[in-house]
This record gives sequence, C-alpha cells and structure tokens, in this order.
Amino acid sequence: MATSLEGSYDSLAPFDWPAARKPLQTWYRVFGDLSSSVTPLVCIHGGPGFCHNYLLNHRALTDTHSIPVIFYDQIGSGLSTRLPETASTTDFPDFWTVEIFHEQLRQLLAHLKIEGRYDILGHSWGGMMGSHFAHLRPTGLRRLILANAAASKARSIANRNRFRERLPQEMQDVLDRVEKENAWSSEEAGVVMTEFAKRHACTMFPFPEDVMASIRVSGEDTTVCDAIGDALDGNPFKSSGYMGSWTIEGKAKTIEVPTLVINGIDEYASGDAVKPFLDEIPDVRLVTIEGTTHSPHFEKKEEYMKVVGEFLTAP
Repeated sequence: MATSLEGSYDSLAPFDWPAARKPLQTWYRVFGDLSSSVTPLVCIHGGPGFCHNYLLNHRALTDTHSIPVIFYDQIGSGLSTRLPETASTTDFPDFWTVEIFHEQLRQLLAHLKIEGRYDILGHSWGGMMGSHFAHLRPTGLRRLILANAAASKARSIANRNRFRERLPQEMQDVLDRVEKENAWSSEEAGVVMTEFAKRHACTMFPFPEDVMASIRVSGEDTTVCDAIGDALDGNPFKSSGYMGSWTIEGKAKTIEVPTLVINGIDEYASGDAVKPFLDEIPDVRLVTIEGTTHSPHFEKKEEYMKVVGEFLTAP
C-alpha cells in the first residue's frame, strides 16, 4: 500500500539555473506546519535520477513528533522539470555536477522560508549530495542524517562488486556474459539484477508500492543517471564521468552539525563505505540496523523511525 498523502500539500517552486536555457520548476510536497516552532526536515532522494516516492513513509515523523517533513524531486527527475536535451555533453558540458543540486536545494529552502533553520535527511545519493552540501557550512542547517549513503562512489561500487562475487555461480556467469556483450537492458540481466536488489537494496518483495512508484517514474527519463555517469553504459558495477570520481573524503571534516549515519548489513553503504564520515565529522554517530540492507525505512520501519525521531528531537 502506498503511503497516504492525507494532511499534505504539493506545489511548484521556481528554480533559476541559467545554464539550463529555460525556466525550471521544483516540485515539492509538505507534511505538517512549516510555521510551527519545530525544525522542518528536508528529505533528499537517491539516484541520481530517482524520485521522492520511496521516501514518503518518513511522513511518520510528522505523525509521531509533529516534525514538518518536506519531499521534493531533484531537477531532471520525477515531477520537477525534466531536461532530456542535456543528455548531450557536447551541447551541455559539465551541466550535471553536484552544484546544480545544491543550488536547487538553496532556492527551495528560500522559497519555503525555512533557510534559517532546517534539518536534512539524505538517502543514498541524497546523502552523498547532502554531505557535500553540509561540508560547505550552509546557514540554517541544524542536523544532518546520512541514511545508507557512501562517502564515495568508488566505495559504493566496491561493495557492489563484492556482493556480485557472492551470487550463485550461474548468476555470476550471466552477469559476466551481459557485461561482455553490453546487454544490461536484456531480460536475463533484469532477472539477475532483481535478485541482486532483493539481497542488497530491499529485502521486502514484492517491493513496497512507494518503491515501485519511484522505479516507474524514474524509468520514464534516465537523462540524469546517464549524463552524470552513475552507471557506465548501463553497467551498475561501474561508474564514469562526474559520479565515477565523486567523493567527500577529506572534505567531511568541515561538516559542523551533529550528524547521524545510518546503514544496514551487506548494502552499498555498509562497512568501509561510511568510514570517512566516521573518521572526519567531529560530531557523528553510526547506527547500523541489523536485519536491513539499503532500505531500513521499510525493512525495520519502527526501529528506523525511532532512531531518526530521537536524533531530531534530542536537546
């Protein structure tokens, strides 16, 4: 069952990014009262190129703690302005970097009039982007949650390849053949990667409807994922371009706000993937939720929301 949208509202905020060569809009949804004295939480979805739906169950924080929670779709994704024309790196060189996502967030905070005080929860790529945003010491950021986010793309890819080697040999053989033939869109690749996702992305299967909604919508336009190099020619075990070299290592030490790192077991952000956060951020704590992978907010929702709610409401 999809998360109820009752008690929320959605709208569009203008986003000015001259390099896009056209007007842009950020779609967002708000649960709770932004005029209350409770610090609002901005949820940043993963991808790049995914969309907000799979994070909607964080509305539970509004229900249990009266925390206003804001969801939005990153530019190029979901219900925000899509930019298929930017797939050409010749016409739009260096368009897709973390800076466009930072500026979109800054303008959304200003539009909602919460730039003076807010918290951030970033999941997966959203946490990677959020950690980079936080290291710039933005005014108004009070607390930061990095949920299932790796400190570098290389560390995330290393985990993926380690997990690949644990698959049954017949599945590894399929992936080896698919990789050699560059046939990542084939049916047999899809079957194996679904099994891979069931083991390391979300153990709940069939996947929750909120997840399926994000998968369906993100599949409509893969410009961001492709242009930023999240997967090399569709290969989820390799990365290229901007994403291939992305890291917060050496920079996380300038994150000044209290930070909560959450991860699972045998997921893309497990083990050493979060070590730079723990080594560098001055005020940081790690919570690894046993029995979960990349989606603890579904797999152990009650425990996860309790950890998040207590962190956000602590004195």
